[in-house]
Parts: sequence; structure tokens; C-alpha cells
Amino acid sequence: MNTTKERTGWLAKELKKAYLDARRGKTKKPEVGKFDVIAKAELVALTKEIHDRSYTPLPSTAFIVNKPVKREIFAAGFRDRVVHHFLFNQVNEWWDARFIEDNYSCRVGKGTLYGIRRLDYHIRSESRSYTRTAYILKLDLQGYFMSLERKKLYERAMWGLDRQFPEKGYVYQLCKYLWKVIIFNDPLKDAAFNCPRSAWKGLPPSKSLFHQPKGRGIAIGNLTSQLLSNIYLDQLDRFITLDMGLKHYGRYVDDFYIVSTDKSVLVQATANIEWYIAENLGLTLHPRKRYLQECHKGVVFLGAVVYPYRIHPGKRLKRNLLEALSREDCSKATRASYTGLVKYYRNHKLLASVSV
Repeated sequence: MNTTKERTGWLAKELKKAYLDARRGKTKKPEVGKFDVIAKAELVALTKEIHDRSYTPLPSTAFIVNKPVKREIFAAGFRDRVVHHFLFNQVNEWWDARFIEDNYSCRVGKGTLYGIRRLDYHIRSESRSYTRTAYILKLDLQGYFMSLERKKLYERAMWGLDRQFPEKGYVYQLCKYLWKVIIFNDPLKDAAFNCPRSAWKGLPPSKSLFHQPKGRGIAIGNLTSQLLSNIYLDQLDRFITLDMGLKHYGRYVDDFYIVSTDKSVLVQATANIEWYIAENLGLTLHPRKRYLQECHKGVVFLGAVVYPYRIHPGKRLKRNLLEALSREDCSKATRASYTGLVKYYRNHKLLASVSV
């Protein structure tokens, strides 16, 4: 790609692919329908803006979701989500190949069920199928997305970009530009609210961008935020598995665990991890979400409870399932989704309620 025509032609092609990726499964949403009408013109405009380095994200839409837990969302508009998919498509393959096996969140072929199976595997492996006592340490990062220092996040994204594109050509320069625009974009600026401000009542300050110092926090929900989450905590994954040598480890977003037959190892691991994330990542462990217990008592993780030789659905899943099925507008797709999930857990009583 030596000429401007070649470069913009490639960029236009990649943006069209990103547009198709962004709309997949969302064609019935109004904002997607509106974009579809003017997609050709918008993609031409985006090609020019990104090539000329004049692209600016539009204001986000802020709202609160209450399930599975209360959370603040700043959602980017569809136009900006196309750009997010473009950047994701350029860099994710390189990063995904680097991530450890037991990083379960927002990755193709991973997810919650995979994470639950891997936890079951780690417990069985370390306890020799429950023939010896094994312990599990579960930790959580406090206000993870809201605590992220954008400068450090950008430096880490660039660390990967420098290694992925050592020649620092056209694609490198575009990605460098877009990472900077997206990471340092302030979601609070001119944000639109589609729910009353009273909806924020009861949300802890550590879970809201409105209470963070300047330069900290990224929006939850955007594709790039999910990728950045994994990029940043790849450092933690490697510190625990390589530097500390603890192999029976897994993480889903900011919830992670370590399994060991030596309880003292896990006690020391807590102190080492607390030091590492404070010194290197600018993060803190949640003071009230630290669990150290024997594995055979049942381990709660990702909506399931892993017991010896069996896995049960957690209380939240049961509650959400029964609540969804009680609604008259419960769709066939929702019912089918829950049926498949409950079949995996082999919970006959719940399966019977889904099949009614």
C-alpha cells in the first residue's frame, strides 16, 4: 500500500467489513436501520476522516442496567461501533494468540461455560479428583473499569502495536491514532441520558465514571473496552502463571481464582498480587471479595456452583430463569437458551420448569 489510492481503498474495504460485523444480529435495532439507509455515504465519510486523522467520536448514551448486577453503561453510537470493530479486527488476532488459555472473557470459543469447565478441570487436577484437599482463592478487582488509568492503558495498547507491526506502516499508524482517540475520549462529554438520573441512586461511586478523577475510567460495554480489559490484565495473568508459577489459575474480566493444595501458598499469593497490581497496574483488590476455602465445599463462579463430580446453577441463574419464564412475552429463543444452559448443569427440576 504505497499510494494514497491503495491505502484508502484498503481502509474502505476494512470499514465495510467492520460495518457488517457491527450490524450482525442487530439488524432489527432502530439505530442500525437508520445507519443502513445512509451506510454507503457514512462509510465514505469514515474512510476520509480516519485517513485524514479527523475522526471524532459522537456523544455516548448513558443508562443503568440492573441485571445481572447494577451497572453504569455509556454506549457508543452505531457509527462509532463500526470504528471499534475496525480497530478490533486489526489487532485482536495478535493479542488473542498471546493471551493465556484461562482468560475466558470476550473471546471466541471461551465465555462463561468454558470458564466453569476449566475451573472444574483445575480443581480435579490439583485435588487428584478430590482424593486430596485442595483450596481455592478467589479475588476481585475493585471498580476495575472505572479505575483504569487511560495513560497506562494507552501505553500497553501501544506496547502490543509496536510488536505486531514492527515496520510501523500504514495500518500501524491508523491503529495508533484510533487507540489514542478511543482511549482518551471522555464518555461524560455531552452524553445523552435515556433514563432518569435517579436511576444512579444506590450505585457505588467506585462503579461510576461520574466519581472518578480525570484520566481514569473507560466505558463498560464497548467492544474496544472489552478488548482493552484483556490487554491490560494480560500482565496480571502472566505475573501469576509465569512469575509466581501458579498454573491452576483462571480469570473472567476482573474475577479470578487460583487453586492449590497448599493453603499458605494462596495466602502469600494474595499479598504478592496486591503489591503487584498496586505498583504496576494502579489497581486495588476488592476488600470484601476475597475468598479462601476448601474446594470440596462448592465453589461459586460465573453463575454456577462447582461441587465434587457435579456442577449446579447458582441462585442468580435460577432466579433470572424463573422470572423470565413467568413473563407472558418470554420468547422461544429465550426459552431455548435457558433449556440448553440447564441441560448442561443437568438440573432435572429446573429443566422440567423450562420445558413446561
